Amino acid sequence: MSTPIWANAGERITSVPWSSGEQERPWCITPSRLHLFGIPLDRLLLSQAIDRLESWIQARSDTRLVLTPDTTALMRSRWDSVLKEAYRTADLVTADGTGLVWASWILGAPLPERVSGIDLLEALWNRAAAKGYRLFFLGAKPGVADAAAQQLKTRFPLLNIVGVHHGYFDRSHEEAIVNAICDAAPDLLLVGMGVPRQESWILRMKDQLNVPVIIGVGGSFDVLSGQLRRAPRTWQTLGIEWLWRAIQEPQRFWRVRVIPLFVMKILCYRLWQFFA
Repeated sequence: MSTPIWANAGERITSVPWSSGEQERPWCITPSRLHLFGIPLDRLLLSQAIDRLESWIQARSDTRLVLTPDTTALMRSRWDSVLKEAYRTADLVTADGTGLVWASWILGAPLPERVSGIDLLEALWNRAAAKGYRLFFLGAKPGVADAAAQQLKTRFPLLNIVGVHHGYFDRSHEEAIVNAICDAAPDLLLVGMGVPRQESWILRMKDQLNVPVIIGVGGSFDVLSGQLRRAPRTWQTLGIEWLWRAIQEPQRFWRVRVIPLFVMKILCYRLWQFFA
C-alpha cells in the first residue's frame, strides 16, 4: 500500500498507486485542488472564482486562462495531449459537470459546488457592467455570438462588449482576428469554439493577445443567443443537464458514452481506498 505524500508548506497529498495502463496517477488531493487523471480541479465556490477573475483583471499582469471541463472533456484529456496541456497550464479549472462533483465526494476531496461555464458568465455580467470591463466574444457559428451580444445588451445596457467574431475561420484569418482583439483591448476574451478546438487555439495564440483573462466558454454563446435552451432547474439539480443537452444535440450522445466508464473508474478507486 502506498503511503501519503507530503508536499511543501505542509500540503498533504493523498494518492493511489498507478493503475495498469494509466499514464497518470489516477487521483490526488491538495487543500486547494483535486487532481483527477492528472487534471487539476480547483476547490472553490462560484463567488470565489469571480473574485479571482476580478483580481486578475485589476492586476493586468500575465494572461490568465480559465477553463471549465465537464466529465466528458476530462475523460477526453486522457488521450488528447493538447487538451491535457491546456487543463494543466490553466490558471483556474472549475468543474462544469455534476459527475466531477460526485467523484470529488466519493474520493474524499469534495468540491464545494459545480461551477459551470454558463454559471460563471451569468455571475460575471453584473460586475462587468458595473465596473466597465471590456468584453470580446469569439466563437460559435456566424451570427450567433452577435445575437448573444444583443441579448446581453438588452439585459445589461451598460455591458461593454467591444468586439464580436464567429468561430468558423481557418488559420489564414487568424492574424486579422488577433489584430482585431488587440485593437479592441478587452479585459476578458470569451472563446466558444467547443472542446478541444478552443483550448488548442487559446494555447497557440494567447501569448499574442495581451488580454488579462481568457475564458473557454464552450457552447455558451448558443445558450445566451437563444439558439439552445438551457436545461430546466430541476434537471440541473438532478445532475442530468448533460442528458438535456444531448437530447437537443443528438450528436453529443457519442461524447457522453464515456460517462459509465468514468463512474466505474471512480468506484474502483474508492474501493481501493476503502480496502487498502
